[in-house]
Amino acid sequence: MPRKPRVHTRPGALVEIVNRTIQRRYLIKPGPTMNALIVGALAKAQQRHAVDIHGGAFMSGHFHLLLSCRTVRDQAGFMRDFTRKLSIESGKLYDWEDPTFPKRYRCTQLSDEAEAQAARLAYCLSHGAKENLVHSPLDWPGVPFAEALITGEPLRGIWIDRTAYCRALDRGEDVTLDDFTEHLSLELKPLPCHPHLSREQQRSMALELVRKIEEDTAVRHRAEGTFPLGAEAVLNADPHDRPEEARASKAESTPKPLFHAFTRRAWHEMREALSFILAAYRDAAERLKNGDLAVDFPENTFPPARSFIEPIWSMAGSSLKTPAPELLQPG
Repeated sequence: MPRKPRVHTRPGALVEIVNRTIQRRYLIKPGPTMNALIVGALAKAQQRHAVDIHGGAFMSGHFHLLLSCRTVRDQAGFMRDFTRKLSIESGKLYDWEDPTFPKRYRCTQLSDEAEAQAARLAYCLSHGAKENLVHSPLDWPGVPFAEALITGEPLRGIWIDRTAYCRALDRGEDVTLDDFTEHLSLELKPLPCHPHLSREQQRSMALELVRKIEEDTAVRHRAEGTFPLGAEAVLNADPHDRPEEARASKAESTPKPLFHAFTRRAWHEMREALSFILAAYRDAAERLKNGDLAVDFPENTFPPARSFIEPIWSMAGSSLKTPAPELLQPG
């Protein structure tokens, strides 16, 4: 089955990224150290690539991220650096030798509609509560996205330069990991549909989303006569374990949406734009295959055996900035 093409239908697209751990094992299980490593990996990858982070959710076996990416290449580079670093750190922390994320992440673009973007942010924040693990998003022991959005305070994390650490050990130097640990901050940006809102209005909107999740969770528990499992149970889980549904050999998989949109009109407009780009790409690929070396591929795409086609988009007014050249070097 071919991979879903990495294509954005507009510049600076807002996308939802989802990735699962190998066999859905609890290899990114929440905890103070894991939370700090996740935030640090996100912050370092953001320094290197033109990406804004708006929210997300990190469960024990998968994660969601809401990102605005200047180009598809920025998105790909950000996710490459982030998942590679997180895989290394989770393996070190939870004694796992194989890759933590063996498959490519899934990316779904969102429409410009405020309703669609707010709904996906609410969906991300509801993780933990909707699985009957905690009463409120504020009780989730993982990366505190909900708290950061409500308070407006940046997330705090650490990034360990293990390459420099190992080289220092090879030189016989008396060093520790603390000597190569960088403390980083990660500021969450407002949704692209809300650039006009003041900081206080953004915090009020986030609080309203959290309160709605708490009310819906309480109503569901009263109707079903259930109680959340509790944050302590999440923290005490075995990171090498996996959920029961993942053990089934033929687990059901729900269809993955092509886009997230609030209205049919917006969805069809995005579908039409995607169809146009893919048709042009396939036509160019066929011509290249037949020997036409002067063929032009659509902007913001990865041609086969060629360099990325940088888009000639005007990013005036965008908060996305191209990183300094020194930040593009491996750390």
